[in-house]
Amino acid sequence: MKKILFFLMFLILANTSFGAEAFFRVEGNLTVISPLANAISDSADLLEKTKSESPLIFSLKVNRNINNGFKVSVMKTNSYWKIKISGSTQQNIAYGLYSFLQDVAGFRFVHPEQTVIPSGISLKNISYNKYPNFANRGFHLHTLHPTELTEYLHAPWEAEAMEKIGNYFKWLVRNGQNVFQFYLLRSVNLKKWSEYALEIVKKAHKYGLKVGIMTSFSMIQQNAFQFVTLFKNNHKKQIDEKLAILFNSDWDFVTIDTTMGEFLPDLRITHRQEIQYLINKIEKDYSAKVFLSTHVIKDEKRILHDGDKNVMSGDTGILIHTVMCYALTDDYAPAYENKNFQFMYNKLMRYSRERDVWFWPESSYWVAFDNSVPNLFLSYLTSRWDDIILLKNKGIAGHLTFSSGWEWGYWLIDWAVARWSWSGDATLVKSEEDPSDIFLFLFRDIRISHLFKKAFDLQMDFLIDEKLLEYMPAAAPFSELPPPFNRGFQPRPELTMKKILNLKRSEAIRVIDNKKLTQLKAFSDKSINISESIDLEIKNIKSKDFMDLIDELNNALKVTALRAKFKYLLLTASAYKSSGNIKGYNAKMVKASSVYQTALKLVKEQERYYRYDRYISDRFDSFTSYDFGYLYPASELFFWKREMEQLKQEQFGAFFIKIWDFENILGLSSLF
Repeated sequence: MKKILFFLMFLILANTSFGAEAFFRVEGNLTVISPLANAISDSADLLEKTKSESPLIFSLKVNRNINNGFKVSVMKTNSYWKIKISGSTQQNIAYGLYSFLQDVAGFRFVHPEQTVIPSGISLKNISYNKYPNFANRGFHLHTLHPTELTEYLHAPWEAEAMEKIGNYFKWLVRNGQNVFQFYLLRSVNLKKWSEYALEIVKKAHKYGLKVGIMTSFSMIQQNAFQFVTLFKNNHKKQIDEKLAILFNSDWDFVTIDTTMGEFLPDLRITHRQEIQYLINKIEKDYSAKVFLSTHVIKDEKRILHDGDKNVMSGDTGILIHTVMCYALTDDYAPAYENKNFQFMYNKLMRYSRERDVWFWPESSYWVAFDNSVPNLFLSYLTSRWDDIILLKNKGIAGHLTFSSGWEWGYWLIDWAVARWSWSGDATLVKSEEDPSDIFLFLFRDIRISHLFKKAFDLQMDFLIDEKLLEYMPAAAPFSELPPPFNRGFQPRPELTMKKILNLKRSEAIRVIDNKKLTQLKAFSDKSINISESIDLEIKNIKSKDFMDLIDELNNALKVTALRAKFKYLLLTASAYKSSGNIKGYNAKMVKASSVYQTALKLVKEQERYYRYDRYISDRFDSFTSYDFGYLYPASELFFWKREMEQLKQEQFGAFFIKIWDFENILGLSSLF
């Protein structure tokens, strides 16, 4: 990395009547490298945008006696604030500097494109240490999905691309992260892309980030990058040629999926030697780390599985995956035809005794489940918190959060996870003992945080404890196909419109008073009441930034509540229709249409908070296997409208008013 030498003992970076006076002193005869230099410059720019009654004098020092992490000390003198930040490395000093800004000075690094800057800085004497819960901590952007940075990462030559990518790298470092990974797509022109990828890697390294790409040996789904086209000759030659192009850039690690896709064969049993060849080439010839990815699918659920067949070297790591808003040790996690993820936890602990293991959980899922519907599931906060608490002292080498989009409140989940990846010996806010305490830290307002905590508790009570969450998503793309292709990805509810329509008249009548349906309505009503209270409290918030964040999150909660009411009405309408009560059916459908219109109005209001004006809610020719942005289904409440038509026309097949290109998603053509 480029080294920058500060010849002056004091570096004056902000000293005007408009911003806080800030002076930075780097102690010792220290050659400052890029990550710390970037952090000093960035901090100065941020402080320039706020005010302080007294100057801020920063003393930055490498202290080898600190085992890992950093120490921040804030002390008032007669005429200025003295802020001492010591770190075990320069990178940790940078993390300490950003910790001061966020934990003490009131900045909030909530989103790559939005930072909340306090109108003024009010400090107190404080001293605290922080240390990372995981040596490697960061985010995997799941660019198989058409999320915010997917197009920019695959077309970095486009206008704004490197700026947007750089803003994300800055967000990672501001929040104490040191790892970045994204999924490379085979739809790129690899030679052209590799020339620009060099700049992505260099920029990441300047921020002190390890950067990796996720690939596959020959996965056919969703345009995943393949080292090998299975039905083409000379697989080793294919591997050599693609590696030579990819390693035009200095990737720190490469993750490889050895399966053909979810529920599809694991190629370790049929192409073991070639996969070993690929791993060996990366590790030995290119000196990069290799990880193998995992799926939350038990071996017996696959068409062909590897059992215990091992292709890894002693240096190869593994990413242990979980999906959706379920924790490793939850008793109930009915995703991907599982009862829970205990088997993944067992695998994680077993592998961690012999090799590097990074935990790879999700902060959003996208496909017809959360932000594409849209639903804001606050239970992601609980599952991610529980897993971090479980794993932080078990010697797990890394925590890599699998992210599929930030709007509709999912920036909150990523920001919270990044924050929780560090621990400290001092409590910096009144309470940080519960995942819902993130609201108090975010807003610094007891009344608002109390209301969001009530919304959080309500979702946990109804959606998780009462198992209503499985009613909230839309049908997964393949779930409506005929057997044996209708594999289970999402949790499947006990009652569906199709099932109810097939009931006998007497059975259908009983559905009207079914406990699950009445609970859906009760959850919706209680949630709307909380949101109305939040609306009243917003008026007392002085900061426009916080007002907007509160309104944005509250809109997401409102639409989630309306989604519950909408599903209650559709399922009840199904029961009336099945029992022959057409008057009752029509009345419920009219109400469902009204709820849809109310929710759609909120969606249009929410769009003013979107931080990206391209690639997220419109149709376009994408590098992914989808021809739209990840919020396109939400933009017109596509799934809601489709569900009403399904009930009206009694059509429940996968190809009825479809949004998915099944051929492109499955990717069979990539075999040849």
